[in-house]
Amino acid sequence: MEKTMMKVKLTALAFLAAVPLQAKPRAARPGADELILRALAGPAAGYAAVERVQVFVPGKKPKALKASVTALPGGRMRREVFPAKRKGAPLIQVRDGRDQETPSTGLARLRSFYDLTVSTGGRVAKRKTWRVDLRLRDGKLRRSLWVDRDSGLLLKRETYRFDGSLARRERIVKLALPAEVDPAAFQRTSAPLPWAPDGFVFIGERGGVRSYSNGAESYAIALSGREFTITGDLAEDDAARVLASIAEAK
Repeated sequence: MEKTMMKVKLTALAFLAAVPLQAKPRAARPGADELILRALAGPAAGYAAVERVQVFVPGKKPKALKASVTALPGGRMRREVFPAKRKGAPLIQVRDGRDQETPSTGLARLRSFYDLTVSTGGRVAKRKTWRVDLRLRDGKLRRSLWVDRDSGLLLKRETYRFDGSLARRERIVKLALPAEVDPAAFQRTSAPLPWAPDGFVFIGERGGVRSYSNGAESYAIALSGREFTITGDLAEDDAARVLASIAEAK
């Protein structure tokens, strides 16, 4: 009897070992348009984050900056970029929501420049992401965006040069979502200026040329006749939005 029971147990174990384990079903891959619309809309709750910005200069060591970011729904955001050498006051950029565009407008602008593809993005700030690659019509990769699968928050961005080398990486390394954020932090103390990419602030004007910097990079806007021109290393979509904001302000 005892041998029979042991034989039955061994047979059951052998049967279980022969049954393949069912793999956990993979999350359905969303479309690029869906991810971009979620990222541009922003999460439905306030958040606080620490962001690490790296600028890669050919032949030199990368420049690293740290930024403190707080945000509320409606396009309100405050970003304080601290100098690389921890000396001097931070560069403070405040968005009060007045320059927020609709997600569909932002998506249309991206689609006018790039072809978009989606792949698995791994984890950023301990959160699962989808990666969206933005390529020019000739196939050159210009930007990559990592979007949080749960909240839609843009957690990481990379910008590439035309030769394929990495120019800039912006990555959230610490995130509190949701977080209690003081609405008073998003009040502007000066008149609105043309829209500027995240982290860039107005640093001065000379001879009709306005300069903007994020502490490691810069670009300038100049009036030439009746046209504005931008000099500096900005991605196509950012440069287009800067110029559009100037046209809207006229």
